[in-house]
Amino acid sequence: MAATQIERILCPVDFSETSQGAFAYALGLAQATGAELIVVHALEDAPLFAAYAGPQANSILDEAESAARRELAELVADATLPAARLHTEILRGKIPQAILEYAEQQRADLIVMGTHGRSGLEYAFFGSVAERVLRRARCPVLIVPPRSRPR
Repeated sequence: MAATQIERILCPVDFSETSQGAFAYALGLAQATGAELIVVHALEDAPLFAAYAGPQANSILDEAESAARRELAELVADATLPAARLHTEILRGKIPQAILEYAEQQRADLIVMGTHGRSGLEYAFFGSVAERVLRRARCPVLIVPPRSRPR
């Protein structure tokens, strides 16, 4: 059986410590395999927020996107990967669906993402983006647990 070539890695981040750990794993894998690394942050579309916030809703969402772009730039600033192989992107929509659709569009060979390890009532309310992506992705998904760092 031939080994699968990893050419494109997708790494969704939410800027938490856990997603920073996942980014470190994804970066290490990209360096080791020569793969392209795409780091994404998904912003949840909030129709109710837009309905109640009125005209300023767009400016608030634009500010959130600008802040996310700054945080993405800061996250990848020290990455030792050629610029042609490291990309960042902001996604909009329902977060798990946005990640899955983007992975398909980009033909990702692997998704590397963190999980917060929620359980009980917290899990019931917030669910798990990682679990939803894992269950529906068409490519392998590497889940990095809280407080994990590559060796």
